[in-house]
Amino acid sequence: MKPVFAFLLALSAVAAPVMAATPHRTAPATQDWTQVVATTPDGGIRMGNPNAKVKLVEYFSFTCPHCAVFAGEAYGPLTTKYVRSGQVSVELRSALRDALDLVAALGTRCVAPRGYFGAVEDVMAAQNDWETKAAAWITDHRDELNGDNKAKAIDKLVDEAGLSAILAQHGVAAAAIDHCMQDKDTQAVLERTTNDAWNVRKIAGTPGFFINDAVQTDVFTWATLEPKIQAALKS
Repeated sequence: MKPVFAFLLALSAVAAPVMAATPHRTAPATQDWTQVVATTPDGGIRMGNPNAKVKLVEYFSFTCPHCAVFAGEAYGPLTTKYVRSGQVSVELRSALRDALDLVAALGTRCVAPRGYFGAVEDVMAAQNDWETKAAAWITDHRDELNGDNKAKAIDKLVDEAGLSAILAQHGVAAAAIDHCMQDKDTQAVLERTTNDAWNVRKIAGTPGFFINDAVQTDVFTWATLEPKIQAALKS
């Protein structure tokens, strides 16, 4: 230590009264519940606090245009205003409507649960593009899709539609997509949630919403859903 600094340190020790050190208290970090994502026993993928006051379930379809609109307008405010703080959890469950819907659902499950919501959001945002490309490819390759090597044809469909490129942005390699397309366990889960949506709960259409297990009738948009969430939080 340089002499001048040693002198000033000694002087301050003599001149200043002795005081007990005040322990430094750090405010506890706030839990970001958007980082908590898990599969559920009902076959869905849930983001948020499992003990949230408001538990939102959405039955959705990848080929449903209303679901794509909802994803674009709702996922941002839903997660930042309600899920992040732990007030609301949101669970996505597939209500399949067609074969292409199944393909997209199997593909996004490649990154479940951790990256699932991001993949769903990106696939939904590009819905019109990949659906158009997929429809054109299917028209020209029906024989392949109905042939003996159906698995290879489905992989080609995923690639040509552009779904593989979207999933690649979430770390899904081509080999993983192939595995996910043939995953019988995941297919069974999707079949179960689909049956639950259409035949058990008898939703009116997609998107279909439940808040704390109560069906939300005539609710298909964020503008009509958010007041329901706010009312549930106040109850």
